[in-house]
Amino acid sequence: MTGPATPTRVATKQHPWVYAVLYFPMGLTLGYPSVALGYLGSKAGLPISSIAAVVGMSFLAHGFKFIWAPLGDYTLSRKAWWLIAAGGISAGIFAITVTPISEATVPLLSALVFGTAFISTFLAFATEGLLAHNTSASTRGRAAGWFQSGNQFGQTGGGGLGLYLMKHLPQPWMAGAALGAIVVSCGLCLFLLEEPERAMQSDSVGARARDAWNELVGVMKSKAGRIGLLLAVLPIGTGAAQFLFGSLGPEWNASADVVSFVLGAGGGVAIVIGCMTGGFIADFMSKAKAYAAACAVGVLAVAAMPFSPRTEFWYAATTLFYTFALGLSVATFTGMILSIIGDRAAATKINLFIALNTMFSLFVLRILGSVHDRLHTDGMLLTEAGLGVAALVLFALVASRIPGADRAH
Repeated sequence: MTGPATPTRVATKQHPWVYAVLYFPMGLTLGYPSVALGYLGSKAGLPISSIAAVVGMSFLAHGFKFIWAPLGDYTLSRKAWWLIAAGGISAGIFAITVTPISEATVPLLSALVFGTAFISTFLAFATEGLLAHNTSASTRGRAAGWFQSGNQFGQTGGGGLGLYLMKHLPQPWMAGAALGAIVVSCGLCLFLLEEPERAMQSDSVGARARDAWNELVGVMKSKAGRIGLLLAVLPIGTGAAQFLFGSLGPEWNASADVVSFVLGAGGGVAIVIGCMTGGFIADFMSKAKAYAAACAVGVLAVAAMPFSPRTEFWYAATTLFYTFALGLSVATFTGMILSIIGDRAAATKINLFIALNTMFSLFVLRILGSVHDRLHTDGMLLTEAGLGVAALVLFALVASRIPGADRAH
């Protein structure tokens, strides 16, 4: 294998906002459990560790998705997979909304969250493949910013919207139905993108599996790929604490409406600005350095939170700054991946990095949940900051010593 194939034709006329819309449902499958179930679970008396366990199931589904990502690259069309997954996400969210929240239903909620997140991986594969095909090397940083803004707005704005609907609509099923309708309507953007040709349509399953493996090996042999893998597994840029902010709202004396705004519309704006800024940076400097710098901003943001007064204003201010920093991190991380993977077997290669990053995010999330039960909120936040500092120091020490063939940065 000599490297990723270069696309023979790239459609560039569409503005990259379409990737934000298409990726929004994937973010919603993470945001709804963390924001809505987090806040409602806290009000129902669930311990933070139980809430972290439920929310963590959405991470677990994404932790191994590179294993089945070749299905998205080598079987049905990207658009067909997107539509199938959107239907499954809608059904899963509806089931979550109508399930009562209590200690007894934690196993059921965990299963529903996992199942919905698993289905969403196929929507992610489809969107990633469409992005790789419909962009060029010179525009992928900006496209990555829009792509991740959809994901992150789904986690913030979508999660906040879910909490608002659960609190204000007469019946929980109405919230589920409304969120499902939003998910399906995002598919209208599929008409604006060119469908890439399916790879190796006439080849055997074994030949397709070998091709996917060869593509992964090619990435892992490159210096840029190995640096990317190191950054993917380090406990930085995970935004893990964000998934517990809904349950921390009462500690800052924040009302449900304030939490839904800060983690919803307000957080959505903050993270979109962060993603746009990160996408711009990723097009104008070394992708790995851009990601490391963004993660350093995130460390500063989480380190400042324990020292803030426990008021609604400071809950909003510190959370929005953390959310902005998270936007910087995810956009620069995605820009780094897109600069490495090329066009062939795009979903398989992208999801090797994302799955590793997600698994270590789950690891950090579970640590933070346990630390909170023992050392409370300040200890949890300072633990995330400490992990980030240690990871950045490690990266600075070993990055220049990583071997591998030259590849685009």
